[in-house]
Amino acid sequence: MNEVQRMMGGAAMARQGIDRAAIAEAAYALAEERGLAGLGIRSVAEACGVSVGTIYNYFPTKDDLLVEVIGTFWQRAFHEDLCLIVEGERFDAFVSRVYAAMSSALAAFRSDWLPQISALSIQGRDEGKMRESATFDHIRAGMRGVLEADAQADPGRAGIEPAELVAFVLESMIAGLCAGEPDCRVLSALLRAGLYGPDTPGAEDAADGAGRLEPLARSTEGAAAAAAGER
Repeated sequence: MNEVQRMMGGAAMARQGIDRAAIAEAAYALAEERGLAGLGIRSVAEACGVSVGTIYNYFPTKDDLLVEVIGTFWQRAFHEDLCLIVEGERFDAFVSRVYAAMSSALAAFRSDWLPQISALSIQGRDEGKMRESATFDHIRAGMRGVLEADAQADPGRAGIEPAELVAFVLESMIAGLCAGEPDCRVLSALLRAGLYGPDTPGAEDAADGAGRLEPLARSTEGAAAAAAGER
């Protein structure tokens, strides 16, 4: 019995029945132990004590399994900050704070994960799967809660639906983190320009980004498919 089997309860999982969540947890534990490159349907089946066919019943392809594992990674990475809604904090400040915290946390994480996550994320078909993943839905829902708690923010100023904006912001943050960007200044400037009026405190910082409202709106068109199911 390997370390993952001991962590997950070994053959007891098979005897007690298994579901999608248990398979995903076993896959995540394997990925932590071996890296994403070492993750496969057969190894997950062995860790769960079930047949390969059982895994395919829940995850038709390896890509589906990878997307679930990556989604779990980001959900756990974002969890603490998503649950922390600071009274009076603007959405743009929240995004900057979470990005900085994530950047610091990732510096101590497995260095081999991020290039693989980035490579998977930039493939259109897998990006679509990530948008449809229930795990990413959870992250987007948490971010939307923060946006809605910001009384000063008005996504309608740029003709953007809240769900579309949140999907765009999440994808931008993940792309920046995977690329090793130390901060998200450009994203924050776009948010300030797009969400807040000229009389809003801090609006002067967004003056240089005001001309980017139209590109921001266009950028969110790619996230509209993700948001459609949330509205």
